[in-house]
Amino acid sequence: GETIPPFLGLSQQQSSLLVALYAQVDPEFAPQVPTMLPVAAQQLATEYEKKNSVAKKLERSNMTWSDEYELLTNIQQQAVERLSEANMDVTKATADLNLGDDAKVTDLLLASFLYGGVREEITGENDRAKMSPVASPNFKGAKALLERVFEKKFSMAGVQIGSLYVQEDKLAGGANCTDGTDPKKEAYNWYLKAAKLGNPMAQHKVAFYLERGYGCQKDAKVAIEWYEKACAEGYPDSAHNLAILYQAVEPVVGVTKDLKKAVEYFEKAKQWGFAPASNALGRMYLLMSKDMNIAKEAGIEGDDEKEFIVTGISLLEDSANGSDADAMTLLGMIFGSKEYGLYDLDKSQSFFELALVRGDLEAYPYLVRILRAKMAAKAALEKQNMENFEKMDSASQQKLIQQLAKDASAESITLVNCSNPECDKKESSKGEFSKCSACKKAAYCSRACQKEHWKNGHKAVCSLNKPTTA
Repeated sequence: GETIPPFLGLSQQQSSLLVALYAQVDPEFAPQVPTMLPVAAQQLATEYEKKNSVAKKLERSNMTWSDEYELLTNIQQQAVERLSEANMDVTKATADLNLGDDAKVTDLLLASFLYGGVREEITGENDRAKMSPVASPNFKGAKALLERVFEKKFSMAGVQIGSLYVQEDKLAGGANCTDGTDPKKEAYNWYLKAAKLGNPMAQHKVAFYLERGYGCQKDAKVAIEWYEKACAEGYPDSAHNLAILYQAVEPVVGVTKDLKKAVEYFEKAKQWGFAPASNALGRMYLLMSKDMNIAKEAGIEGDDEKEFIVTGISLLEDSANGSDADAMTLLGMIFGSKEYGLYDLDKSQSFFELALVRGDLEAYPYLVRILRAKMAAKAALEKQNMENFEKMDSASQQKLIQQLAKDASAESITLVNCSNPECDKKESSKGEFSKCSACKKAAYCSRACQKEHWKNGHKAVCSLNKPTTA
């Protein structure tokens, strides 16, 4: 057969294996896999960019900031067009601009992009340092023009200078800063100047850098103050990061764990369309379904394990609809295992496919397992009763394959934990723990754990827990 060109960041070998598995499980789809998945990836990426653009994040804040940002992006676009019309001749491209003492913001910005947009010849693939904006022969001039714009209280000029130094740090580690400046410190200081003018995007960056000690001393307390300022302007990433600090999965010096605040800030970020916040909240609800104390601590009413699971899954689905790859992978795992009683191989497959398309390569081995389970099921089926199978309509065929794959996927994705919340044992091999004979969902490492869990709440939910038949 012809070689499959690698796709979605997979290796040649992985790409070929995937196509070969689809050829067994879904022969009509298989030939389209190498072209269709990358196209889908492109579409989802574009959609994600739109939903998560800076313009979107500034929607709720004071008009000043979104107006500044819009002006900045428009002028950047104009600069690109001007340079190509002038055949990369900067003198020609800037000829009609007034850069005197009475210069307008628009002319100064345009000139700074035109001067800064010229790079030396980039020779080798590895010449990353030359791709840094600070490597531009006109960098000093371009920066001076941005400083003049910033003096007119145009905060995004400070953000722009900050981002030039961040790029220098990432691409060249400061190699182009001939005067010995530290690009991290420069970046932090310029974001701080813009933050002090009230720009929420800059405030978020300052908080983020303070949290990590990037170009400054680590200081979570002050980081929280800046996050709160940006959050007051409706900046979703800041609400999300505050929630993570208060959730304190990894304790942070100067921050007291506060699950009520964590939930409140995750909710905010979620309302503002931030998909990772729905993911984090969904995970919290799934934890609550296993440990009601977490719910109490977070100030969330209710003690129905089922309800927490339903809420958790719907939050994760909300996040997956917002193109969050991590939520997609987790949903793939949940529907591919029997842990929450939601086993559904087709659903699991489509979430792993989506996650892979969104660039989460961790989804790959799981998707392979599911396709293999389906393949084994199909083979078993064909051996058993080919004639009957052929006569069925395709929906019934699918259903039967599902059923068999369910039995065949011995490597079904997760080993279960003992259902007694007081116990933290986990199976070492599939099916090692015995199941509750009534609901077939709860699993126990010992008779003692089963008794204890029955007394402490399983009795109440067990009758509701009988598997539904389709």
